[in-house]
Parts: sequence; C-alpha cells; structure tokens
Amino acid sequence: MDRFSDEAAGWDEKPEHADRARSVAAVVRSTVPLRPDMSVLEIGGGTGLLARALADDIGTAVVTDVAPGMVDVATSVLDNPRYAGWSARLFDVEHDELPAERYDLVLALLALHHMGDVAAVIDRCGRLLAPDGHLALIDLDHDADGAFHAHVHDFDGHNGFRREHVAGWFDSAGLVDVATADAGVVDKAGADGAPAQFPMFIATGRRPE
Repeated sequence: MDRFSDEAAGWDEKPEHADRARSVAAVVRSTVPLRPDMSVLEIGGGTGLLARALADDIGTAVVTDVAPGMVDVATSVLDNPRYAGWSARLFDVEHDELPAERYDLVLALLALHHMGDVAAVIDRCGRLLAPDGHLALIDLDHDADGAFHAHVHDFDGHNGFRREHVAGWFDSAGLVDVATADAGVVDKAGADGAPAQFPMFIATGRRPE
C-alpha cells in the first residue's frame, strides 16, 4: 500500500499506464456487453485509468483501492463534469465488509495477483454483481520464474495464474458463461534487466439472473 501511495501522484503521467488501460479497455469492449447505463465497480483501480478509458461505454463507476494515495488522486481526477456520479473510495475486497450496492460490472486490472486467497476474492466479487452482471478480471499469465516482480524485494503475491485455475474459481463462485482470452502483454524489464514481455489474460463470467 505504501509503495502505491508513494507512486500515486505521478501514476497517470507514465505513458505505459495509460496505454495499457486503453488497450485493455478495448479487450473489455470486445468481451463484455457494455451499456451506457451500466454501473461499474473497479477493484484495485488505482487512479481509475481503466474505468475512465471506458467512460464512453458505461454509466457510472466506483473506483476502489487499498492505497490511500491512489484514492486521493482518483477522487481529484473524478472531480470533473465528465465523471458526474462517479466516486472513489478505500475498499479492500478481500477483507472489508461487502457494501450493499450491487453492480452491473466488476472489473480489475493487474490487481488479483496482489491478493491472498484469490478464490475467495473472486467469490466476493461475484457477490457484488447484480443479476445478469458481469465480472471481468485481467491479470498476468503464470510466471513460473517470478520475473515480473523480481525487482520488488518485498513482493508476497502471486506470480501470475494458470487460466484454467481462474476459470475454475469463476465456476465455483456460481458464475456462468465463463471464458478466458488473451488481453495483451506488459512490456518491462525481466529478472536479468533485459526487455521482456509478460502476457495477460482476461477472465469473464456472468451472474445468472
């Protein structure tokens, strides 16, 4: 949390962050039936880059994160008539009490690998869906060598995921129409410092009506 809070002020200024949000937004558009009246909850959303990249396709969004600095920046950015009805708040989907609100779409970009009990997180995300609502989680494919986080000395999350495991957790959460697909790559230095590409997937499912 401290690391992401420290990086929050300059987060949107890094071109790779905005570029990734835009490219992943295109993947979401191609896999989820978006509507202009749709209510969205972004989990681990940082400054809300992904939700904002979908602003023309959805209705309102709540951007959540566990890093106070990220929520502060998101709150400031969303203070714009373009985002009327949007908000940002501190929320830990893994441990906090679930809010009463239910959403048409719950999504997260590169947040899942920071969680502990991922199967439980997916179940909780599913419980936040309105009937016929969709869950869309974008994260890293399995990174056996842990190269993606080699530069993060205190990283204690997951080195990506096997798609079949994620699909199984969606099934166990009671979601239907479960599918996984490619969602682009993250370009960054690997463990040896050389440029590398780390593939991402999108996992989707729907809460039955």
